[in-house]
Amino acid sequence: MKFRLEHRFEAPLGVVEEAMADPDFLEGTRLPDVGPPRVLSREDVGDTVTLRVKYEYTGGLDALARRVLRAGEVSWTQQTSLDRRTHRTEFRVVPDVYPDRLQCRGTMELSIDGTATVRVIDGELRIKVPIFASRAEALILPGMRSRMNSEAELLAEWVKGRPAR
Repeated sequence: MKFRLEHRFEAPLGVVEEAMADPDFLEGTRLPDVGPPRVLSREDVGDTVTLRVKYEYTGGLDALARRVLRAGEVSWTQQTSLDRRTHRTEFRVVPDVYPDRLQCRGTMELSIDGTATVRVIDGELRIKVPIFASRAEALILPGMRSRMNSEAELLAEWVKGRPAR
Protein backbone atom coordinates (compact mmCIF):
# COMPACT_ATOMS: atom_id res chain seq x y z
CA MET A 1 0.00 0.00 0.00
CA LYS A 2 1.58 3.25 -1.13
CA PHE A 3 1.35 6.49 0.81
CA ARG A 4 2.33 10.12 0.36
CA LEU A 5 2.55 12.94 2.90
CA GLU A 6 3.53 16.56 2.50
CA HIS A 7 4.68 18.85 5.33
CA ARG A 8 5.58 22.53 5.27
CA PHE A 9 8.09 24.05 7.68
CA GLU A 10 8.58 27.79 8.13
CA ALA A 11 12.36 27.43 8.29
CA PRO A 12 15.30 27.25 5.88
CA LEU A 13 15.97 23.89 4.25
CA GLY A 14 19.34 23.43 5.99
CA VAL A 15 17.77 23.90 9.42
CA VAL A 16 15.03 21.35 8.70
CA GLU A 17 17.52 18.89 7.24
CA GLU A 18 19.84 19.12 10.25
CA ALA A 19 16.93 18.72 12.68
CA MET A 20 15.74 15.56 10.92
CA ALA A 21 19.13 13.97 11.72
CA ASP A 22 19.62 15.51 15.18
CA PRO A 23 19.73 12.85 17.93
CA ASP A 24 18.47 15.39 20.48
CA PHE A 25 15.39 16.12 18.37
CA LEU A 26 14.77 12.45 17.59
CA GLU A 27 15.10 11.24 21.18
CA GLY A 28 12.95 14.14 22.40
CA THR A 29 9.97 13.32 20.19
CA ARG A 30 6.88 11.87 21.83
CA LEU A 31 4.59 10.24 19.32
CA PRO A 32 1.15 8.69 19.90
CA ASP A 33 1.36 5.05 21.05
CA VAL A 34 5.17 4.96 20.76
CA GLY A 35 7.73 5.00 23.55
CA PRO A 36 10.66 7.43 23.49
CA PRO A 37 12.87 6.75 20.44
CA ARG A 38 16.47 5.64 21.00
CA VAL A 39 19.20 6.60 18.55
CA LEU A 40 21.27 3.44 18.07
CA SER A 41 23.81 4.95 15.69
CA ARG A 42 24.59 8.06 13.67
CA GLU A 43 27.29 8.19 11.02
CA ASP A 44 28.17 11.48 9.38
CA VAL A 45 30.47 10.87 6.40
CA GLY A 46 30.88 13.59 3.79
CA ASP A 47 27.43 14.57 2.50
CA THR A 48 25.69 11.51 3.97
CA VAL A 49 24.16 11.03 7.40
CA THR A 50 23.06 7.50 8.26
CA LEU A 51 20.87 6.90 11.29
CA ARG A 52 19.39 3.89 13.06
CA VAL A 53 16.61 4.74 15.51
CA LYS A 54 14.74 2.21 17.68
CA TYR A 55 10.99 2.58 18.35
CA GLU A 56 8.60 0.55 20.49
CA TYR A 57 4.84 0.52 20.02
CA THR A 58 3.03 1.05 23.34
CA GLY A 59 -0.57 1.19 22.12
CA GLY A 60 -3.12 -1.58 22.06
CA LEU A 61 -3.17 -4.17 19.30
CA ASP A 62 -6.37 -5.36 17.68
CA ALA A 63 -7.12 -9.08 17.39
CA LEU A 64 -5.80 -9.34 13.82
CA ALA A 65 -2.45 -7.75 14.74
CA ARG A 66 -2.06 -10.05 17.74
CA ARG A 67 -2.82 -13.04 15.52
CA VAL A 68 -0.35 -11.98 12.83
CA LEU A 69 2.45 -11.05 15.24
CA ARG A 70 1.98 -13.74 17.88
CA ALA A 71 4.24 -11.64 20.08
CA GLY A 72 3.70 -9.23 22.92
CA GLU A 73 6.28 -6.62 21.94
CA VAL A 74 6.12 -4.58 18.76
CA SER A 75 9.35 -2.72 18.08
CA TRP A 76 11.32 -1.71 15.04
CA THR A 77 14.39 0.12 13.85
CA GLN A 78 14.08 2.90 11.33
CA GLN A 79 17.16 3.18 9.15
CA THR A 80 17.63 6.43 7.25
CA SER A 81 20.26 7.71 4.87
CA LEU A 82 20.24 11.46 4.23
CA ASP A 83 22.07 12.87 1.22
CA ARG A 84 22.75 16.56 1.89
CA ARG A 85 23.58 17.23 -1.79
CA THR A 86 20.19 16.09 -3.08
CA HIS A 87 18.21 16.78 0.14
CA ARG A 88 16.77 13.30 -0.16
CA THR A 89 16.47 10.75 2.63
CA GLU A 90 15.83 7.09 2.02
CA PHE A 91 14.20 5.22 4.89
CA ARG A 92 13.48 1.62 5.77
CA VAL A 93 11.63 0.15 8.73
CA VAL A 94 12.96 -3.15 10.08
CA PRO A 95 10.67 -4.92 12.59
CA ASP A 96 12.36 -6.74 15.47
CA VAL A 97 9.83 -9.60 15.36
CA TYR A 98 9.02 -11.34 12.07
CA PRO A 99 10.98 -8.94 9.83
CA ASP A 100 9.91 -11.02 6.84
CA ARG A 101 6.23 -10.12 7.41
CA LEU A 102 6.43 -6.34 7.18
CA GLN A 103 8.24 -4.14 4.71
CA CYS A 104 8.10 -0.36 4.85
CA ARG A 105 10.40 1.90 2.89
CA GLY A 106 10.40 5.16 1.05
CA THR A 107 11.93 8.57 0.55
CA MET A 108 11.69 12.03 2.08
CA GLU A 109 12.58 14.90 -0.21
CA LEU A 110 13.10 18.48 0.89
CA SER A 111 12.61 21.49 -1.36
CA ILE A 112 12.54 25.25 -0.92
CA ASP A 113 9.27 27.16 -1.28
CA GLY A 114 10.01 30.83 -0.72
CA THR A 115 11.30 31.09 2.85
CA ALA A 116 9.78 27.73 3.83
CA THR A 117 10.84 24.13 3.35
CA VAL A 118 8.52 21.45 2.01
CA ARG A 119 9.04 17.78 2.83
CA VAL A 120 7.37 15.15 0.66
CA ILE A 121 7.31 11.59 1.95
CA ASP A 122 6.64 8.82 -0.56
CA GLY A 123 6.52 5.36 0.90
CA GLU A 124 5.13 1.89 0.68
CA LEU A 125 3.91 -0.43 3.40
CA ARG A 126 3.67 -4.09 2.52
CA ILE A 127 2.48 -6.85 4.84
CA LYS A 128 3.39 -10.38 3.76
CA VAL A 129 0.81 -12.53 5.51
CA PRO A 130 -1.49 -14.69 3.39
CA ILE A 131 -5.17 -13.74 3.45
CA PHE A 132 -4.73 -10.84 5.93
CA ALA A 133 -2.20 -8.66 4.06
CA SER A 134 -4.43 -5.94 2.60
CA ARG A 135 -6.60 -5.75 5.73
CA ALA A 136 -3.51 -5.51 7.96
CA GLU A 137 -2.03 -2.75 5.76
CA ALA A 138 -5.33 -0.84 5.95
CA LEU A 139 -5.27 -1.12 9.76
CA ILE A 140 -1.61 -0.15 10.21
CA LEU A 141 -1.24 2.69 7.68
CA PRO A 142 -3.56 5.26 9.37
CA GLY A 143 -1.54 5.01 12.60
CA MET A 144 1.73 5.37 10.69
CA ARG A 145 0.42 8.43 8.86
CA SER A 146 -0.79 9.94 12.13
CA ARG A 147 2.61 9.44 13.78
CA MET A 148 4.41 10.93 10.75
CA ASN A 149 2.12 13.97 10.92
CA SER A 150 2.74 14.29 14.68
CA GLU A 151 6.49 14.10 14.05
CA ALA A 152 6.13 16.89 11.47
CA GLU A 153 4.35 19.09 14.03
CA LEU A 154 7.15 18.50 16.56
CA LEU A 155 9.76 19.19 13.88
CA ALA A 156 8.01 22.44 12.92
CA GLU A 157 8.19 23.58 16.57
CA TRP A 158 11.83 22.47 16.91
CA VAL A 159 13.04 24.45 13.88
CA LYS A 160 11.19 27.68 14.71
CA GLY A 161 13.67 30.45 15.22
CA ARG A 162 16.75 28.26 14.80
CA PRO A 163 19.48 30.04 12.88
CA ALA A 164 20.42 28.88 9.38
CA ARG A 165 23.77 27.12 9.16
